[in-house]
Amino acid sequence: MNEKILQTFIDKFGAPDTTIFAPGRANIIGEHTDYNEGFVLPFAIGQGVWFYAKAHEGSHFNMAAIDTNEETILTQDNSELKYGWEKFFRQVLSVLSEYNIKGADIVFGGNLSIGAGISSSSAITCGFVALLNQLNNLQLNADELMTKAVEAERGYGVRGGIMDQYSIFNGKKDKAILIDCRTNSHEYIDVEMGEHHFYLINTNVKHNLIQTDYNNRRAECEKAATLLHQNYRPIHALRDLTMADLPKVRLLLDDTLFNRVSFVVQENRRVLQTIQALAEKNFEAVGELLYASHDGLAQMYNVSCEELDWLVNYTFEEEQFLGARMMGGGFGGCTINLTRGLLDQNTVLDIEKKYKEKFGIKPDIMHVKCEDGILNRSVGSVE
Repeated sequence: MNEKILQTFIDKFGAPDTTIFAPGRANIIGEHTDYNEGFVLPFAIGQGVWFYAKAHEGSHFNMAAIDTNEETILTQDNSELKYGWEKFFRQVLSVLSEYNIKGADIVFGGNLSIGAGISSSSAITCGFVALLNQLNNLQLNADELMTKAVEAERGYGVRGGIMDQYSIFNGKKDKAILIDCRTNSHEYIDVEMGEHHFYLINTNVKHNLIQTDYNNRRAECEKAATLLHQNYRPIHALRDLTMADLPKVRLLLDDTLFNRVSFVVQENRRVLQTIQALAEKNFEAVGELLYASHDGLAQMYNVSCEELDWLVNYTFEEEQFLGARMMGGGFGGCTINLTRGLLDQNTVLDIEKKYKEKFGIKPDIMHVKCEDGILNRSVGSVE
């Protein structure tokens, strides 16, 4: 993939002087906990977005998107966007407006499915932040890079947490990242899979988090935290609650808010239990925790959909699957699946056939591993 991107750049602009690879992100467990100041357990994956670039003396950006065969000239004014992906680049330029940013020739592309919940938009955003940092010698540190990327993404409407950007910048091979979203600190967790593997299965149901209930879920959690702070005990976020609190707050919340709170509290506990199970190499326990997470996301947080539920239910009848759950904001996207051994071609074909018979579309099945993020790769390297 990157050879095509590189060759396209050479054909258009000559030799590039900077290369950035921004990986996608998978999340083992810990969904919708990040904006509640809780715990998440993601990792950077080997699939991602490549950028090839060369600075020039102008202030404009000659942009070429390989995946969609689209080209544009991007300036730092507020003119109408020609392509949807331009908004990611424009928001980055906006949050870096305090710096003297040079123009550049840029060709980018990758192998991340759009709308699959594996952070394709975050990879573009983080990659462009890192690229401009390198091209312009801005000398932003790791925290500053991540902060700029988060600010840029929130600028186009999604009130997300920090998990995606944190993982893309800080991923490390063979390790997941336990992120404490209250302190924005992290700890690397060894992921020694042995004969076990993670697969993502993309429903190919496109979702736009701005147009779904994602922001509503965050608002509901904030409302619940405020009510409990006023009527139960002082708390800053749902992170401050434990399982022991749930029976005590039941009468203080309506059914919807209690379900949201219960899920977040339980999911935070599942993250910590998963870390312990990984340390013990108890993959059966990890699988059960994935199933429990999906059940909570579907029944208590109400962010699943028919396609996601079907993919999870399929794994119940297949002994090779130890666990599965929806991954990402919800309402489409991927499931993450834990298997014993690599999936054979017959299983892959069976999933594809039955899913297409049910929904009329073919799912994409992707084998993923823990890989390095932007900051753990040497700038200029070619994957």
